[in-house]
Amino acid sequence: MGDIVTFTDVSKVFGKGKETHTALADVSFGIREGSITGVIGYSGAGKSTLVRLVNALELPSSGSVLVDGKEVTSLNEAGLRGLRSQIGMIFQQFNLFASRSVAKNIEYPLKLAGWDKARRAARVKELLEFVGIADKANARPSQLSGGQKQRVGIARALATAPKILLADEATSALDPETTQDVLELLGRVNRELGTTILVITHEMHVVRSLCHDVAVLEKGRLLEAGPVYDIFAFPRSEATRRFISSTIQDRPSADTVARLRSRHAGRLVTVGIRDSRGPGAVGPVPDGAEAGGVLEVASAAASVGGVTAEVVYGSVTEIDDRPFGSLTYVLGGDGAATAAVVERLRASSEVIDWSDVDLSAAAAAEGAGK
Repeated sequence: MGDIVTFTDVSKVFGKGKETHTALADVSFGIREGSITGVIGYSGAGKSTLVRLVNALELPSSGSVLVDGKEVTSLNEAGLRGLRSQIGMIFQQFNLFASRSVAKNIEYPLKLAGWDKARRAARVKELLEFVGIADKANARPSQLSGGQKQRVGIARALATAPKILLADEATSALDPETTQDVLELLGRVNRELGTTILVITHEMHVVRSLCHDVAVLEKGRLLEAGPVYDIFAFPRSEATRRFISSTIQDRPSADTVARLRSRHAGRLVTVGIRDSRGPGAVGPVPDGAEAGGVLEVASAAASVGGVTAEVVYGSVTEIDDRPFGSLTYVLGGDGAATAAVVERLRASSEVIDWSDVDLSAAAAAEGAGK
């Protein structure tokens, strides 16, 4: 399938004259039909502006936004209503009607769409069962937990069977366990209904757990976009690296390295664990294929001879069934031998040789990035 949403050289400027603010600048990327795409960035990156361009609540100052084959800037009011009917929205703060029951909240967009009463009732029942709150049909939002409220929000957004679901910080107000439940529900929506989902978030773990693709924004500019594994494993920008380190704490901080140095006499090196097939690979690593960085350490130590390798820090996980993370080793042996091992590792893996790192400068850089 092709892209259901395409941004081409999109800029959005608010204000006039000297009082202008550029929320987005020359953003270009696509959202694949049937995918879950995350847009991640810190506060002020332009994420919410971007999502409002998809449902035409904002129009671009320049560039093109193509949604389901339609250029949004060319649509009249009737065309915009038709476009928005194909787009559902869920919110951070739920935005439920406090005076209406759960069922009536879900029914609301169906009434606006002109569905008859019997058809509305059947659809509400179907959605309540799908999101797992059939027993809450007559409850008021005040009687629900945060996770239950978001399930109502998801059911309401799905009421008219939209092609696209926009989720703007949909889990930010939830605790970690509830967040995971909601992410699993969104995954079901995508798998079972085929709905394209655009997730706006500042939390990289949401992207890691849920998304197929990701776009990284900073100060209104697109830093990089692509499959989630490739962005995690082979980031091109420092901002992306900061996001990754915030969710997968696989590399020691400067303070941790200092403590490890005080405890171990050998050479400290951090070795990246990646799918050895490199960027662009699809699907799980085939049986027998190496997870780059694990076997290389043992192989390099054995080939040089007289070198030991002990893991003292790190984390390895899977993203899209592919290995990702890093391990920090203490290499024991004489200086020439351990240096030879490091050089062999650098030929096939990302390596940080901590003997070459100024820890004071590294600590200062870490503080500046927070």
